[in-house]
Amino acid sequence: MTNIKNTTIPIAPIAGNENNWRTSQSDPDFGHILEVEADSWLIEDETRRKDKTLREAIRYPLLKKQMGLNFLDTADMIVADIGAGPLGGVSSVVHCREVHRFDPLADVYRKYYHLNNYHNVKAEDLTDDLGNFDLIIITNALDHCENPRQILGNLARYMKYSAYFAHLHAINNAITHPHEAHVHNVNPEIFRKNLDADFECVWYLDYQNDYLTYGWRKQPAFSGLYRKITGYK
Repeated sequence: MTNIKNTTIPIAPIAGNENNWRTSQSDPDFGHILEVEADSWLIEDETRRKDKTLREAIRYPLLKKQMGLNFLDTADMIVADIGAGPLGGVSSVVHCREVHRFDPLADVYRKYYHLNNYHNVKAEDLTDDLGNFDLIIITNALDHCENPRQILGNLARYMKYSAYFAHLHAINNAITHPHEAHVHNVNPEIFRKNLDADFECVWYLDYQNDYLTYGWRKQPAFSGLYRKITGYK
């Protein structure tokens, strides 16, 4: 199998230690992470819930642009949005042939939200199915998954060649935005270590070079669009 990679994924000095995944040495309680994340969306007060919905959804067009997806023809693509949350995520503003959204809280979200094309599945459990997609999107979700390293490894192992992976993440979110659901630190160094051998980077922004930030807290962030290059014959 020939690796035709021509570009490495850039590293920002702000990245931190590739081994510093967690804020503590103990394994996170994934059940608790899900409870806390669900509580952030299942707001009983309708006015507050509407405010949360509006401020999250209004970000999606800009996030799409920052991921480089405005430059990718997705009209005939089958798209996966992993950790999409209850509003459809960035895939809700991506024009495509077919979309599938994966979130382990999908069934819980249905209490207040109308979900389209959702699957109640953990990201870590997506393996062979990843090969069905032309584009996979993850938006600031790896920090509250159970095992981000496994997810990135599965993308490298199971995505089909020439498929695309798009993401945007706050850098070291567990540090810059302390929260019970933010237990992992994701940064450019981690992406380079886990994706560089199997993907070429075709679009990249970060805080150091582009002043890329995430959310109203303006957390330092990085984003990228990567094309799978292993699998060519």
